[in-house]
Amino acid sequence: MWGEFIRSGRLKSPLHSQLKALHPWRKGPYNLFGIHIDTEWRSDWKWNRLKNHIAPLEHRLVLDVGCGNGYHCWRMLGAGAKTVIGIDPMMLNVMQFQLVRKLYGEAPVYVLPMGIEDMPYGLKAFDTAFSMGVLYHRRSPIDHLMELRDCLKPGGELVLETLVIDGGLGQVLLPEDRYARMRNVWFLPSCDTLIGWLKRCGFKNIRLVDVTVTSIEEQRTTEWMTFHSLKDFLDAENPQLTCEGLPAPKRAIVIANAA
Repeated sequence: MWGEFIRSGRLKSPLHSQLKALHPWRKGPYNLFGIHIDTEWRSDWKWNRLKNHIAPLEHRLVLDVGCGNGYHCWRMLGAGAKTVIGIDPMMLNVMQFQLVRKLYGEAPVYVLPMGIEDMPYGLKAFDTAFSMGVLYHRRSPIDHLMELRDCLKPGGELVLETLVIDGGLGQVLLPEDRYARMRNVWFLPSCDTLIGWLKRCGFKNIRLVDVTVTSIEEQRTTEWMTFHSLKDFLDAENPQLTCEGLPAPKRAIVIANAA
């Protein structure tokens, strides 16, 4: 009887209340015991854009930098990874992951409350490293790429996803203040510039596998993330611009190997 009430939505389960207490949920979606967490980001769309381009994850030790609540860590485990280590400095994200992991059970997936700058120097331990939605938040993108390289074994694979702009080699957007109302956005390179940065940092076999304009269907306000989202950050009359008059978010995925 109680199960029918919960499924019908006429009664919220204690688990539903516990999950809601960890608002906002940004990466997902999740379906936990029949509870659909409709997160701000359709992170599954990003995974679908890259999954056929990366080296198989079977038996690999994988690092996910800036992993949020670990959504993609679970996708990596599902793709066969031996062990996945996610790192993210925000404790809310770590607590969301811990709750999901508690419900899932024991698994070789971990999220640690730290940034990549806290990783041991010259570790060279991971077979694959993901950095998705992180590079433009770093004051020094070159340092971030070097840190990623130093986490990888020789020949290890980097999967890099970041905001980009249209343009040729050498072109970079440095917002004077905010970008899409975010204060912590620093460098948005063109794809050619990004590839040049990777070459300078010692990566090889560099390939651009996807460029996609972020849509208001992929990033949006939901019951599980009730704050402003992408549509509130765009120019109301021209969605190809942010509210600051800058190019609207466009994201590229680049894959490369450590030398």
